[in-house]
Amino acid sequence: MTNEQIRQEIVDMIPFRYLERFETLWTMITPRYERLTSEQIKQQQELDNEKEMFWSALEDVTCSVLGIPSQMLYNKTRKREIVNARQIIFFIVRPCYMLSLAHIGEHYAKDHATVLHGIKQVSWQIECDRNYRQDVERICYLLNEIGYAKPMKFFTKFVEHLEHQKQIKLKKQLKK
Repeated sequence: MTNEQIRQEIVDMIPFRYLERFETLWTMITPRYERLTSEQIKQQQELDNEKEMFWSALEDVTCSVLGIPSQMLYNKTRKREIVNARQIIFFIVRPCYMLSLAHIGEHYAKDHATVLHGIKQVSWQIECDRNYRQDVERICYLLNEIGYAKPMKFFTKFVEHLEHQKQIKLKKQLKK
């Protein structure tokens, strides 16, 4: 007898007024994968595969644009070019798939604070350094050409936000 059949038999025996409580308890005691239909499980697997393919493509494109071997991303090195590549990957992968900082960090054996610091560093570098900004834009453009549009949309919105913030600062300075 499957979990769904067991659940249905219990639902048939429970009075209606207790049904909501039962549903809450059922979701607590039943593992998530057993509550999903086969179609939902298939969709989840496809999404996971897409994330992994995107991550792999992002690493390859980033390393090719920055001119470093992709195997170096997983080394415990603090060389500036390797750290920059990792930070750019953190910056792009986070908003595209809304992954947790800890999950992103696990991929490179880093903690969540390192990932957060990397994202902040890239944001600051894009704002201050034109060449750095062009590198990140090139990475997003190449990913867009491959078929991943999310990074380019995110980068465009991010740059628009930066420009808007600059305009606000200028207006405040002019008022003074």
